[in-house]
Amino acid sequence: MFTMPKPPYLGAAYYPEDWPESEIDRDIEKLHAFGITCVRIGEFAWHRMEPKPGEYDFSFFRRVVDKMKQANIAVVMGTPTATPPRWFTRDWPDALRLDPDGRRVDHGGRRHCCSNNPHYNEASMRIVEEMAKEFANDENIIGWQIDNEIYTGNAGCFCPECVNRFRAALKKRYGTIDNLNNAWNLNLFSQWYDSFEEIPAPRNAWHNPHLKMEWQTFQNDSHIGFVHRQAEILHRYVKVPVGTDTMPVNGMDYRRLTEKLDIAQFNHYNTPENLHFCAFWHDYMRTFLNHPFWNTETATCWNGSTTITQSVKPDGFCRANSWLPIALGGEANMYWLWRTHWAGHELMHGAVLDTSGRPMLAEEEVKETAAGFRKAADFVQETKVAPDVAIHFTSLNWNMFEQQGIVKGLNYQQSVVGRFYKPLIDLGLRPDVIDAHAALDGYRVVFSPLMLTLEEAGLPQRMEQWVREGGTWIVGPLSDERNRDGARYTDCLYGMLERLMGVEWKYALPDTEGRTAAAWTDGTPMPADTWFEVSNPGRAESLATIVKGHRAILGKTVVARSRLGKGQIILLGALPAPETTRLLAQKLLPDAGVRLPEVVGEVIVSPRRGAMSGEIVLEYAGKPASYTLSAPAVDLLTGEALAGTVELEPYQVLVLKR
Repeated sequence: MFTMPKPPYLGAAYYPEDWPESEIDRDIEKLHAFGITCVRIGEFAWHRMEPKPGEYDFSFFRRVVDKMKQANIAVVMGTPTATPPRWFTRDWPDALRLDPDGRRVDHGGRRHCCSNNPHYNEASMRIVEEMAKEFANDENIIGWQIDNEIYTGNAGCFCPECVNRFRAALKKRYGTIDNLNNAWNLNLFSQWYDSFEEIPAPRNAWHNPHLKMEWQTFQNDSHIGFVHRQAEILHRYVKVPVGTDTMPVNGMDYRRLTEKLDIAQFNHYNTPENLHFCAFWHDYMRTFLNHPFWNTETATCWNGSTTITQSVKPDGFCRANSWLPIALGGEANMYWLWRTHWAGHELMHGAVLDTSGRPMLAEEEVKETAAGFRKAADFVQETKVAPDVAIHFTSLNWNMFEQQGIVKGLNYQQSVVGRFYKPLIDLGLRPDVIDAHAALDGYRVVFSPLMLTLEEAGLPQRMEQWVREGGTWIVGPLSDERNRDGARYTDCLYGMLERLMGVEWKYALPDTEGRTAAAWTDGTPMPADTWFEVSNPGRAESLATIVKGHRAILGKTVVARSRLGKGQIILLGALPAPETTRLLAQKLLPDAGVRLPEVVGEVIVSPRRGAMSGEIVLEYAGKPASYTLSAPAVDLLTGEALAGTVELEPYQVLVLKR
């Protein structure tokens, strides 16, 4: 009788089709030895399931699923649509993507077919439905993964089908060609179009940035539609969660991608130097659905493809990296991969086992993680992450920065993470990273950095109401300066902030050479660089001014505060150094009712609330650190009762229950 493993799940990608079938029993034995409780299968095995058009054979994977069931190992089933077989591209060569230079990509690798091609869609939906019929009732299948790493690579597909659909999407959005011409200012460079049929796909010219932005949106929407069509089929047959594993690239609209799914899934291969980027994405994925997310891929010991791209991870990193998604609200961590490939693509990637089935370097850490997951299972299942601070991060603004660069080298994702998110988590705070559509209930403080446009989901009106009810809104820089199309406002710098705050904007300017400096009103330096926006405060309070720079901006306000109802708005007009964000948070958050934990070093603190309470604490930089408990607690991993200040070893994890 099958006994369902309890979350949090520790899993691995498993490709039994790469090995003699006689190896499965041996692999299962080792899966048990390592404490692995689930495997991902099927995602690249289309040819094995449909060796000839319309001839489906699931017998091999039926045996794999049944063997896993007998061994009490759960299965995540992947649809194989990222890798259509050679017979398909032979019969339908027009389904292969067309690159920007008009060349068909060759068969090979993955993601080589156009997600809008009708033949590819028909074949994809057929095999998804046949798989769903075959495996819908298997009790050890705990979820489904649609396709693999959905994102737009190499600018997308430029086939006639995509170009025609793109033009249709523009017509649906703008209504008339004159509306589009005016919105994009196509008088510039004499780019005016007389019909939607004249609009090109952005290939290799110096294209209008609004055109490029809409093209990227269209390509993303095409992939989202492809995923949603599969989800609709799966939902007719299966009762377990359906998701699709994602990668943090290309400005994908993850909210829209997940809105017809049941679970957010995420892959990451971060290094010890930038593990905080992974934390950022976990804090983002947590906010989309009312279900714990799954971290569906990460490395054990090193990353690689046909060549190794990163050095071996230091001692303790695999354990901390495995716990990170669980600490931040996930219920699964899965390694890529269980056993290294013996030939072909990506054979140099690290894994749990090598090609011979012998353990690789992270053996003990994987086993230790598995034991820890078992000890903390009830606590993880009965609690949720409980942030009272949020940071805005949206695909629309990401796309806008990608296609309409502001200052050379200024990167949206890196700036939000490095200049705002990381300084906050280094104070021990646990922020939600939220999309513009997210509800604001429960947050005391919201940061909105680099939100070029606020014209999404009624955000200006919702933020104003939230502030009036007592919220603290820290907004800027480079926020509220563009409309939904990415065009500047012609009557003011800010779409709403000048009116709402009573400030009078004066100038905005770049500085990549350190010629400009700001200071708080008490004279303390306010480190900032790259971009400055200054104003006359009007009815607002000036918190910081320019003390060095161009004569036109000397003495002008660079940080302003306005009281509004029961709350306040802080307009941060400069791209802050991390220490500036930390200082601002230390000054403002306690007054907003946000407790700052006592941490020394780089420590993840994740408060958990529910039927139990406590927090998960994780040192993520590989350096000694410390954490001061607000109340005595028991570390579920060791059984030790703790109080006061705890010294943390590099990559140490504490699961603290009160």
